[in-house]
Amino acid sequence: MIFIDTSAWFALLYERAAQRPEAVAIFAEIESGRYGAPVTTDYVLDETFTLLRQRVGLASIARLSSLLRDSPSIRRVRVGESVFEESLRLILSHTDKRWSFTDCTSFVTMRETRIPRAFTWDHNFVEAGFEVVPGEKS
Repeated sequence: MIFIDTSAWFALLYERAAQRPEAVAIFAEIESGRYGAPVTTDYVLDETFTLLRQRVGLASIARLSSLLRDSPSIRRVRVGESVFEESLRLILSHTDKRWSFTDCTSFVTMRETRIPRAFTWDHNFVEAGFEVVPGEKS
């Protein structure tokens, strides 16, 4: 399985994003099954819809909602009470990090579902001990 984060969704849907060509290529690999089933959360989607609304417009939200609705493989996980509470503990216990609460819900979800990697450009996933796609450039 592979976790899809906000930065990946944004790069995929924002036509002027510098990472867009790479995002489209990686998403095609994900759809082909290279990394296993794609997973995201309602918190990531909330963050993505808000970012798209503020920076791109409603058409991009419609494209993402269609993609999610039409995809037979993308699994959407709802953040429940136990993940919420564990995420709160995580953010409060890592005072040296600038992780968002949404990031923490992603990390907890990934650990609970044993997802080793994330499709993201957010370095916080590396800080939290996950592999990221695309990998860091040397």
